[in-house]
Amino acid sequence: MDRPIDIDTPFIETTRTNLVVLPPENAQLMLDYYNLNREHLSAWEPTRNDSFYSLEHWQRQLAENVNQFENGSALKLVALDKASQEVIAVCNFTNIVRGIFQACNLGYSVSAKYQGQGYMHEVLQAALTYVFNELDLHRVMANHMTSNQRSAALLEQLGFEQEGLAKSYLKIAGRWQDHVLTAKINPAH
Repeated sequence: MDRPIDIDTPFIETTRTNLVVLPPENAQLMLDYYNLNREHLSAWEPTRNDSFYSLEHWQRQLAENVNQFENGSALKLVALDKASQEVIAVCNFTNIVRGIFQACNLGYSVSAKYQGQGYMHEVLQAALTYVFNELDLHRVMANHMTSNQRSAALLEQLGFEQEGLAKSYLKIAGRWQDHVLTAKINPAH
C-alpha cells in the first residue's frame, strides 16, 4: 500500500505489522477481512446487516475514519501484514473526549487465522503507546463481555485494571450483554 502523501495519519510499525488509518481506496482489504471473519467475529460484535459486507460501505466507512482522525474524535487503526496485502487485526480508539477527561474507548478484533499468536498484544501495545505519547490521552477504557476470557487476559497483560461490571451494557450478537469495565491510565501522567 502506498502511503497517501496528502493525509497526515499515523504509520506505526510493529515487528510483524504496520498500523495505519486505511484510506478508502483500500476498502477491498477491509471487506475481505470482515467476509473471511464473519462467523469468527459474530459472537463478539453487533448483528450486521448485508450492506456492512459491501465495498461501498467500506469505502464510505474508511473515508469517515480519516475524517474522524482529522477532527480528533477517533483513531481507527488497521494492522496490515508487512506486504500490505492482508488485514490481520483492527483496533479502534473511539469517543475521544478532550478537556478535563482526555479519554477514549478501545475496541479491537483479530482475524481467526492469527488468533492466539500474540498479534493482538503486539498491535495494541504499539497503538496504546501512540495514543498515550502522541495523542496525550490520559485514560483508555476497554470493556469485554464476561464470557470473553481471552480479552480479559489480554487486557490484564497490557496493564488494564478492572473497574466494574456493567449489566446489559451492549447489544452484541443480537442480545444485551453484561460487560467487565477496564481502563488503563497513561503511565506518563
